[in-house]
Amino acid sequence: MYELPIRRLRIYDKPKIISHFNNLNDEALASRFGAPVSTTYVQSYLSGLFDNAALIFGAFPDSCLRGVGELRVLPDSRTHVAEAAFSVETAWQDRGIGDALLSRIITAARNRGIREVHMLCLATNQKMRRLAAKHEADLNLVTGQVQATLTAPWPTPLSVAEEISGEYHAMARAILSWPGPDRHPE
Repeated sequence: MYELPIRRLRIYDKPKIISHFNNLNDEALASRFGAPVSTTYVQSYLSGLFDNAALIFGAFPDSCLRGVGELRVLPDSRTHVAEAAFSVETAWQDRGIGDALLSRIITAARNRGIREVHMLCLATNQKMRRLAAKHEADLNLVTGQVQATLTAPWPTPLSVAEEISGEYHAMARAILSWPGPDRHPE
């Protein structure tokens, strides 16, 4: 069985993230941000991506970043509530990338004591609605958008080990896919 490499993204991955967002078409960007957005808006968003304590994960199905998932703790959240958002390049949709990213985000939230994860999507975004329902989210229609609320279980030693193992596995795959002295990146 094929395991999709997903790892946490860091500030040094920012050029890959920018490239990923540049590969998103207008529809994918509107799905990610909940409304049509300008190039200027996306650039501004990306410039502050690592300014707060967000956890950002990347999916690398072909050793290139094709999907990004973000988990942000909501400010002034006394009940450990966070928001999740996703983007997957159009050519890579319907291949389980969003599902894998959401699973990783739920595990990360769980291991950090975050009890609720909220996602907003356009009411017309059937893919995100199905994904949220698959992960047993409560779905509520709110003015043309659907708000999905996932309840993360309490952390366990197994969930912590799962997160750590996933990180090491993805990093090992990345290292093994680096071009050697006689291989050149495409």
